[in-house]
Amino acid sequence: MRSNLQIYKAVNEQDYIEQLKSENKLLQDKLDKINKAKQKKRKFRRWLIKKSSTPIFGNRLKKSISNAITEYKDSKAVSVDTVSDVSSSVIWRITRVGLFAFLFAIVPSLVLIFQTKLLMNQNKLINNQTSLIEADRRSSLVFVLSDVLADLNEELKYKGSGSRNISKTLESRIVSLCMAMKPYRYIDNGELIKDPISPERGQLLFTLLKSDLGLESSQDILNSAEFKYTNLRKVNLGRGVNLKYARLDYSNFTEVQMPAANLESSDLKEVNMSRVNLSDANLKRARLHNANLKHAELLSVNLTNANLFGVDLTGADLSEAILWGAKLENANLTDVILDNVVVDRQDWITYVSDSLDLKGSGALENKYRVKKQGKKQFMLVPRK
Repeated sequence: MRSNLQIYKAVNEQDYIEQLKSENKLLQDKLDKINKAKQKKRKFRRWLIKKSSTPIFGNRLKKSISNAITEYKDSKAVSVDTVSDVSSSVIWRITRVGLFAFLFAIVPSLVLIFQTKLLMNQNKLINNQTSLIEADRRSSLVFVLSDVLADLNEELKYKGSGSRNISKTLESRIVSLCMAMKPYRYIDNGELIKDPISPERGQLLFTLLKSDLGLESSQDILNSAEFKYTNLRKVNLGRGVNLKYARLDYSNFTEVQMPAANLESSDLKEVNMSRVNLSDANLKRARLHNANLKHAELLSVNLTNANLFGVDLTGADLSEAILWGAKLENANLTDVILDNVVVDRQDWITYVSDSLDLKGSGALENKYRVKKQGKKQFMLVPRK
């Protein structure tokens, strides 16, 4: 019995030992795997540090630091040259990294600016397209204008040189047509014009002035119709056209030939009359607020009690003109010609230069003197 028991115990101990060995081997395998994983991580970290250190620190700085460490290991000291090399490498690297940072910061800004510019161009194209659509719609009124002018020609055909007044019905049609011809922007010389204007109103007004209408019909139309924003640029209207009481604010009369025109009491606010010929014209009580009269021919023009507030008269010729009672606040008198101009006060030159402080008025005292002509009437005479 004892012998069998001992044999049984011995077998059980052997099995237990084998089991422990087997478990030990499994644990050892797991431990080996863990160690291998840690080694891989260490290798990856070393590789990552090695690869990333070059872009971050740069070869030059990395080499300088390595030389400094090696020198310290060998001699327990670092030379001045080595420290200088490391310092210069650090400064160079910081500067270069700063440059890259600047570039990374500026590139998105440049992209944003470029996108903004594209958006602005797109908005401009949309506005241009809208303006062109409006221009096409407005220009369709030319056909209506043609019908009205045909009826005008029919009524005036047999009137001869006598009474050339037209029917009230046709007058009303002309006024209504003028109201419909609103200003718009259109393409001129490949560019969209800056400010809206109406070429059709210019065509209508030119035809009316050239039709030699009777005074009654002409005045009825000018009193009722509104010719603001009319484009009559570089047109020859001839001598003595009647535009009394006409409402012509914001119109373009650049280089228009209209000597001896009657513009009495007319509205000419911000009108462009650069290089216009208005010699011998009647502009009594006309309202030319901020009008452009640069280099205009205004010889013998009558500007009695006219409102010339803010008018630009640069280089204009007003020889023998009448400025009696004209309001000149904020006007520009640079290089203006005022030979024999009639004014309403003996201290006129001092008044416009000191009291009104008009631009260009400082040179008038050296060019002109005031000569008394009669009661409350004086003339600017050139100094000899």
